[in-house]
Amino acid sequence: MPALVPELVNAAIDASVSPGDLLRRALVVARRLAVPELVDWISSELNGYYSGEVPDYRRVQGQLMAENPIHGPIPFFAPPDMAELLSDFEVRQSVPELMQLAQSTTGIYSHFPANIEHTLMQMMREANGVTMRPALRFSTVQVQGVIEKVRSRVLEWALDLEAKGVLGEGMTFTQQEKQTVQQQHYHFGDVSGSQIQIGSNSSNQTQTQTGGDMAALSALIELLRDAIQQGRIEAEVRDELQAELATLQAQAASPKPKWAIIKATAGSIKAVLENAAGGVLAAQALPYLMALL
Repeated sequence: MPALVPELVNAAIDASVSPGDLLRRALVVARRLAVPELVDWISSELNGYYSGEVPDYRRVQGQLMAENPIHGPIPFFAPPDMAELLSDFEVRQSVPELMQLAQSTTGIYSHFPANIEHTLMQMMREANGVTMRPALRFSTVQVQGVIEKVRSRVLEWALDLEAKGVLGEGMTFTQQEKQTVQQQHYHFGDVSGSQIQIGSNSSNQTQTQTGGDMAALSALIELLRDAIQQGRIEAEVRDELQAELATLQAQAASPKPKWAIIKATAGSIKAVLENAAGGVLAAQALPYLMALL
């Protein structure tokens, strides 16, 4: 009877094996080895990411578009910092769904959450008097790239098991093979520059905020500071926003910013701006706030 892991290696390099079938084979291996972090990752790839963060390879850059009722989708131009934040997209669909999307011949579109969509449409109306629904456009190449990253990570994991002598002869694993694997830490979440990160259970893992979050924080601070200095904020909320701005500035200057405080402050600023009269500043700040929340 064939061994589980060598079969998984062969399936990962066989283009005729669909990514969905490959993941289901990997799930069998992960469950029989009793590795919960691998089971969770594979299950998310098979069923979609409905909560929490997505792995780094599932973050892609879309193209901002506006749905013109006469000419169809047309480019939607926003300030560079805002456009960068708005176009950063988390691909949460399951691999089987992505396989269907990758067959599109007309491009792939995604709409924004209702609050962001409303703000962007308000920006259009105030800027040029017209309102069109904003969207993000993606290419099938980007979607296929996500699928291929998943296949590569399964291959890396299977090859690592094989190198450690964990084979699964007779479609099952020995207790020694299980112990060998359970002494490792496999992390597929936010690895940059490599397909897989493997370490012992005693190693320390630290989670850091991304450069995009720091960029959003800096941009929000600059936007609020300029608005206050130029008198573009109503008197009744100016003092409140100045206090919130001081909190953000203190955290930005800290060598170890407390992101829980930054998130809470961003939520407070969002509420203040949404309740204030006039939506221009709220529209400008919203992409930065959403990146921090």
